[in-house]
Amino acid sequence: MPSLWDMHTHVYKITALLDLPLYVAYGVTNVRDMTSCPKQGDPFASCPEDFKRWTKAVIDGQLVGPRIQGTASWQLNGPGIHDYIQDLPDFFGTKNPAQARQFARYYSGRVDALKVYNYIPRDSYFALVDEAKILGLDVVGHRPHAVSAIEAAQSQKSIEHARFILHESFSGSKNLRESVEIGSWKEDRRRMLDEHDPEMAAAIFDAMKAGGTWYVPTHLTRRVDAYGEEPLIRSDPMLRYLHPLMKWQWLEDVNKVIDEEPSAQARQAYRDFYHKGLELTGEAHRAGVKVLVGTDYIVAGITVHDELEQLTMAGLTPLEALRAATVLPAEYFGLQDKYGHIGEGMNADLILLNKNPLDNIRNSLEIETVILNGNLYDRNRLDNIERIVEYRAKSWSIACKMLWQLLKNPVAY
Repeated sequence: MPSLWDMHTHVYKITALLDLPLYVAYGVTNVRDMTSCPKQGDPFASCPEDFKRWTKAVIDGQLVGPRIQGTASWQLNGPGIHDYIQDLPDFFGTKNPAQARQFARYYSGRVDALKVYNYIPRDSYFALVDEAKILGLDVVGHRPHAVSAIEAAQSQKSIEHARFILHESFSGSKNLRESVEIGSWKEDRRRMLDEHDPEMAAAIFDAMKAGGTWYVPTHLTRRVDAYGEEPLIRSDPMLRYLHPLMKWQWLEDVNKVIDEEPSAQARQAYRDFYHKGLELTGEAHRAGVKVLVGTDYIVAGITVHDELEQLTMAGLTPLEALRAATVLPAEYFGLQDKYGHIGEGMNADLILLNKNPLDNIRNSLEIETVILNGNLYDRNRLDNIERIVEYRAKSWSIACKMLWQLLKNPVAY
């Protein structure tokens, strides 16, 4: 079968030292990165120049890892960014349309897309969209809280994360959007579930289909919200690939969600919210919205297979789920003549499997061989990659490098 794509990754500075090869070990040979550094010398977020260097090294056979086919800017999340990252230009706060346009020009020629986040002001958002068109940049990312899903569908190339559909398809959606301006925005998941309006959801799907807006649901992230206290998440075998410092940081985020609303009722609401999100992804797919596999997860490579399973839980067939990780990502980038199917003249990016994933999507993990850019990785080489990544996850020398970078240039993400 064609090799896989992850259409929502975060390739951090440390990724190249730790687990970048893990993508290849699990048959993922192309990714779309969703956060470029806000400034040069950032100790945590990779810069566009890093992505280009790593991708060239992969193509030249000097680095085991995926090609990074698309890159997005740092996320635009409103004026609060200066509270936790020092020495950034004022326009990173995008507190008005002029600053939003300046932000777009700052990244022009360096990235493929501008990433919007939750709290970019409404007028700044539309100025950014307009400036992006002038500069030939896409707009991707979250559905900003002050912008309707239908407006976002008319403005963005992709919208990430399934929760936005529930935010925008209940009787209080308009009031929730307007609450951003007075600083009182807050999810009431139970109300969103109890008052869910299928007709409002259908209107969102219609707008996304009409606008050609791609949908990247990242259901693994909502599963963590729903089951973060359980062994399913905390004792997941894939965590063996994580360096303890990375795992500690990740668990802080997991625990924060639980600690903010720890009651049994709130935890059940999180679980119901996650499962309703799966259901809505199935509805979006059946309505003609193009769904892409993206993980937004802390472990590289292997999680693409978990997200494939999430899509089948949402109601996609195994073939439809596989298309979301092979054919459709190539279409997203206009690279159908190189990737996404097997044929003469295509890039030699292939996976050889011992079992048929059309019978059971978990068979996508039965990998015997990966071919990347014509380089063959048989089972012995793939096993060796996994062993190396596990070894690096226990490395004190890498921990020291991580800490040194943070000491040289501290930030508080």
